[in-house]
Amino acid sequence: MNTSTLVAASLLASLSLSAHATIDLAPTLSGSYASGSGADARFVKIDDNWQGSTVLWDEATQTYGSGQPIGSFVWGTGVWGLADWQALINAPAGQSPVLSTWTGIASTINFGNTLYNELYSGQWGGTNAMPQPELQTNWLAQFTGYIRITEADLYNFSVLYDDGFTFTLFGEDGNSVSMAQDGINPRDRQGFGEDLMLDVGLYRFELGVYNRLEAGVVDLRWSRGSGDDWTVVPTENLVTSPVPVPEPGTWAMFAAGLLALAAVVRRRT
Repeated sequence: MNTSTLVAASLLASLSLSAHATIDLAPTLSGSYASGSGADARFVKIDDNWQGSTVLWDEATQTYGSGQPIGSFVWGTGVWGLADWQALINAPAGQSPVLSTWTGIASTINFGNTLYNELYSGQWGGTNAMPQPELQTNWLAQFTGYIRITEADLYNFSVLYDDGFTFTLFGEDGNSVSMAQDGINPRDRQGFGEDLMLDVGLYRFELGVYNRLEAGVVDLRWSRGSGDDWTVVPTENLVTSPVPVPEPGTWAMFAAGLLALAAVVRRRT
């Protein structure tokens, strides 16, 4: 997806916030699943002096989406958009311009660099520190896994970002909903323009985010019942390795079978 398409999709999502429509999305994996321990996370530190960005910039109109690659300008160092994120998120450490990588489990998706927490945590909410101290400028991050829904209801999801992001929630048969913000932007929180009617089960998700300079943050939250009370998605609702939980009726049938077997064994002995 090119830059102009992503920007248009983001604008359409913002314009539809007042519509209060709903989207039905069946789970990727339906049924009850055990609590999770977080999401798979990957952070990548990019050389601040890298001049390979392919994000397009029109110097005459001062707009993204057309013109020359930003990396061709003298001032065009570092990462500038989703094209750079896509090109570099899976590059190995030590391969220019990747200086370091970190992978692990994020118990919550709530990270900000030092400058963000010093200047903006009072306004936007505090975050966990970055997993490596060098992840202050020109960093990328990716989070994947499943979001565990235990009660059918209306839900919405929002991403606090600085500078840009892409988020997709997957349902059954490849159906999905997405939102994104490309380019360099002031920090903001963006949610889906429509609430989502979600059923009990697991919904696969992918979240990518990047920061160029100054304050950087990524924070994934949800709300329920058409409300605006955003709360960080809890650890137990982030799943990497799905473990089905049998329905109560299944346990009852299993227990009854064990009792019957025990009775037979007693009669034979």
